[in-house]
Amino acid sequence: MFFIFSKVLAFLIKPLNWICGLLLYLFFTKNKKRKKIAFKLLIGFALFFSNPFFSNLALRVWEVPPTLNSQLQDTFDIAIVLGGYTLNMQPYDRAHFTDRSERLTNTLELYHQGKVKKILLSGGSSSILYKEREEAATMGAFLERMNIPKADFIIEKNSRNTRENAIYSAEIIRKKYPNSKCLLVTSAFHMRRSIACFEKVKLDYTPYSVDIDGKPFKLSFSDLLEPNPMSLLHWQLLIKEWVGYLVYKLKGYA
Repeated sequence: MFFIFSKVLAFLIKPLNWICGLLLYLFFTKNKKRKKIAFKLLIGFALFFSNPFFSNLALRVWEVPPTLNSQLQDTFDIAIVLGGYTLNMQPYDRAHFTDRSERLTNTLELYHQGKVKKILLSGGSSSILYKEREEAATMGAFLERMNIPKADFIIEKNSRNTRENAIYSAEIIRKKYPNSKCLLVTSAFHMRRSIACFEKVKLDYTPYSVDIDGKPFKLSFSDLLEPNPMSLLHWQLLIKEWVGYLVYKLKGYA
């Protein structure tokens, strides 16, 4: 039930859906006063959520800064890679990545540099309809095709959210790889909720943020005032993460 609720909530909190809802309200309402208010809200939402300065400011405040590879002095036994970086689409004989692929590609770089010994892929199906397509299992097959030895990666294919990523990963590590030195790899915007969940299960780790969306500020028209559709996507990402973090805190998951 919580999984389905999270999917419905994700739809309701998207700023673009708010804008579309206001457009529909403007089209159907006959009340002139309400139509005027809705129009002002529509313009305000459109200007604010498409502004790159505000979205970038929010990203830079929320994201957990990355650790430079040169700062990783120790060798880690296991890199825990949280799912959410692939697409469930045909053909199924190859990997399809989202723009969050750095979760895996940066980890592979660390692995080939000798900074990570094993890779734990954590993530089941995030789809309500296609539960049989476990992300970690699919990526395990991908690593095999890339000639990564099976002994060097671990599959955790049951988790469907960040809380379960932490629970099931901790179970595997405590049972099969006790006292391992772990690196937690996920996107910078997602790291705060991930940290809270992994602290809840009392697993020792070092956070390693990848996939940084917040950019250095530039005093240019395009970065300060020019509307950018990417800003809408960034706000959608952040609002979903903030709501998820709050819900996890209220439910005691983090």
